[in-house]
Amino acid sequence: MGFSALVASALCTFLLPLLLFLAAVRLWDLYCASGRDPSCPLPLPPGTMGLPFFGETLQMVLQRRKFLQMKRRKYGFIYKTHLFGRPTVRVMGAENVRHILLGEHRLVSVQWPASVRTILGSGCLSNLHNGQHKHRKKVIMQAFSRDALQHYVPVIQEEVSACLAQWLGAGPCLLVYPEVKRLMFRIAMRILLGFQPRQASPDGEQQLVEAFEEMIRNLFSLPIDVPFSGLYRGLRARNIIHAKIEENIRAKMARKEPEGGYKDALQLLMEHTQGNGEQLNMQELKESATELLFGGHETTASAATSLIAFLGLHHDVLQKVRKELQVKGLLSGPNQEKQLDMEVLEQLKYTGCVIKETLRLSPPVPGGFRIALKTLELNGYQIPKGWNVIYSICDTHDVADLFTDKDEFNPDRFMSPSPEDSSRFSFIPFGGGLRSCVGKEFAKVLLKIFTVELARSCDWQLLNGPPTMKTGPIVYPVDNLPAKFIGFSGQI
Repeated sequence: MGFSALVASALCTFLLPLLLFLAAVRLWDLYCASGRDPSCPLPLPPGTMGLPFFGETLQMVLQRRKFLQMKRRKYGFIYKTHLFGRPTVRVMGAENVRHILLGEHRLVSVQWPASVRTILGSGCLSNLHNGQHKHRKKVIMQAFSRDALQHYVPVIQEEVSACLAQWLGAGPCLLVYPEVKRLMFRIAMRILLGFQPRQASPDGEQQLVEAFEEMIRNLFSLPIDVPFSGLYRGLRARNIIHAKIEENIRAKMARKEPEGGYKDALQLLMEHTQGNGEQLNMQELKESATELLFGGHETTASAATSLIAFLGLHHDVLQKVRKELQVKGLLSGPNQEKQLDMEVLEQLKYTGCVIKETLRLSPPVPGGFRIALKTLELNGYQIPKGWNVIYSICDTHDVADLFTDKDEFNPDRFMSPSPEDSSRFSFIPFGGGLRSCVGKEFAKVLLKIFTVELARSCDWQLLNGPPTMKTGPIVYPVDNLPAKFIGFSGQI
């Protein structure tokens, strides 16, 4: 082969791909710059847009919290990036978040990444808009009324007590996070979807738990549905869940009255559809049920695991919880097994503050997604029409001026009421505005019952000390929080 042929071969092998890559990067830069709305005089927020097509999705998925903390330190409370195939502005801080959350339907609208919309489906509450969203939320809220919650209390107490009894016999090491997920899954299956304990074998329950974990791991992935991709795996897991839920729906349709003495959220949705003379849409019901299970067990499992971690690290706080229980007659003596109810739970103010402080430091959901309906101005920058907007819950808690000694676990900070205007968007573990979490009162009741039963029956030691937390997409401990549980002596 002659010298010229070698040069030509080298050019084709090395130089041409390099030139194509540089051209792609330049075109990407031009595409990103062209997103600015020229009719608005304000600049785009600072930030970087990453690699062509992929943007900064891979860094965010792999590094999660480390990536987000680096961005906040470098660019402040509002910055641009490119995630899940879309130009995106990430927003934090009470005042900035207030504009986003109160701008629903006027400035922004909910729009989760394409992978989330594909896996969860267009018929679930999170993906509905305007009148459809309002209508569906009103129906589901019936399942979270105070009367409904009162019906749920003994069911939750029964499941939690049985679970903690197993933990006490588990030996020198128990992995807390997987156990809590199984507990919260059973509770959600019974209360939200009306599954009775006899309906699921341990193997069947474990299969569903594993399917949910696989689906959730792949919720936030690149929108590429090919074998072995994240989206492909997420859809396959979702189909397993849908098949089991459809069995339950058909069983409900064959029965005339609910078995548990109360109507679960799925039953209410079915009755509403039938009562309006509408054709029963099986796909929408399956999507709604899947969303309820996701919201009803993954987030509460994250929060309950964080509660165990914080109380395990701060024994003085645990003792204050026990003192409150003792004052209410819930800790020792003949009332040790006293059945809880809504009135008793509402009196446990300090226990409620422990839950709030846990949600402040470790909110299960790190943020929410919106899309700009028109070019809007925020904090001296423009957010162009059509761009995604992520409001950050965890960062907003971290930077809130309302809280002093932000890194300290101090439930007493919530004992004194804060001015409504300053606190409303500084503490947003359940979001806010029209799309605040539909099940937040259910979550509060569940976590309070869990805390009461834990405090009055168990002592425990965290075997690895303070856990390292990761987001994927729900916050969880990297080591699954190994701990040793022993029975509580009753002495404080």
